[in-house]
Amino acid sequence: MNIGLYDWLTIAAHFEFEQQEQGLNQELAIFNPLDLYPFTQTKAVSALRVGISTMLQKWEFAWQQEITCFSSFEMQHTQLITLAISAHIIPNPSLLMQLKALAPGQALLAGRDLIAIHFPEDDTVNTITCMPYTGELERLKHIEDIFMINAEELKRDYLRLTSGRRSASLPAGNTALGDDYFIAGDVQIDCTVLNTRNGPIYIDEGAQIMEGSLLRGPLYIGKNAVVKMGTQVYGNVSIGEGAVIGGELGQVVLGDYAAKGHYGYLGCSVIGDFCNLGAGTSNSNLKNNLTTVSLFDYTTNAYRDTGLLKCGLFMGDYSRTGINSAFNTGTVVGVGCMLADVIYYPKYLPNMTWLYNGKQENYQIDKFVSNLEVVFLTKNKSLSEKTKELLKSLKK
Repeated sequence: MNIGLYDWLTIAAHFEFEQQEQGLNQELAIFNPLDLYPFTQTKAVSALRVGISTMLQKWEFAWQQEITCFSSFEMQHTQLITLAISAHIIPNPSLLMQLKALAPGQALLAGRDLIAIHFPEDDTVNTITCMPYTGELERLKHIEDIFMINAEELKRDYLRLTSGRRSASLPAGNTALGDDYFIAGDVQIDCTVLNTRNGPIYIDEGAQIMEGSLLRGPLYIGKNAVVKMGTQVYGNVSIGEGAVIGGELGQVVLGDYAAKGHYGYLGCSVIGDFCNLGAGTSNSNLKNNLTTVSLFDYTTNAYRDTGLLKCGLFMGDYSRTGINSAFNTGTVVGVGCMLADVIYYPKYLPNMTWLYNGKQENYQIDKFVSNLEVVFLTKNKSLSEKTKELLKSLKK
């Protein structure tokens, strides 16, 4: 079976849906990647990491085959795809069973939410029969779900990735509380405490853990990542490839090649790829009046109550902060922002915002791209022309 992960199932517009089952007579709800902005402005939903693996890696393991991805930048129906699945859904055995049982010409729905379509074998058929999904379902409906679901996904990914494998030995001079840790090859770790009593710790290839670090699971430290001296991790943390962390972190998903390398607190937050948080940057994740946190919502261009008491900072790819930056509870920062101030920033900062010394500067996109090219070079990467064009198109 040829499978495609879709950011949104716009292909649904080509079909009529028969909703014969009781309770399925409402209009279908189709996932929109705007619900996961700013992160899906620069990458497909399938490229988001939750736990250890990306959404695509989870699906490829579940099906044991290569899967094609269709992002919101390239939405087209292809005759090569047999089964189209909404990319924001996290696979599980029950879901997999019902997906495999779908016959051609059927769609799977969870309530009103369209999960998948098995295309009709006859191209002239444009009617789809809706089948109700029965079972548990995890999905990324909003940006806060990335850190909310992260802990359980990290545990599931850990079991999958360590099955049949043997961890490298923990060098002398380190302390392990519990046995649920996996250390890959070429890891340097000194004078560190690994506490796995609340969840596993997976340290990927080439990572460096400097002395004095206190690490609690569930925790993933990505390939070639660096944990600086005295870092405190409270669990439910995933650190991307080549990322750098320091200070205090809890309930955080940090993107590839991002850096929070100095003192300061980061909690209940999601930080994009190639972001840099200057020394002393901290965020609040709890309001003083202990009321629920609202976040800026790109679909409505208004604030949405998350229902959460703790909710922190959400920063799009390529954004950077100066020293001692402070973020209020429930702040959303767009893509490519340059922030250098010592006051609390607004709770929503659109793409390409440039704040310095109490005033907003005119954004110099060419200067930003030039600086970003240097950042990429320091990571032995090159900034593609496609990414440059995308960033310029996202300005404000």
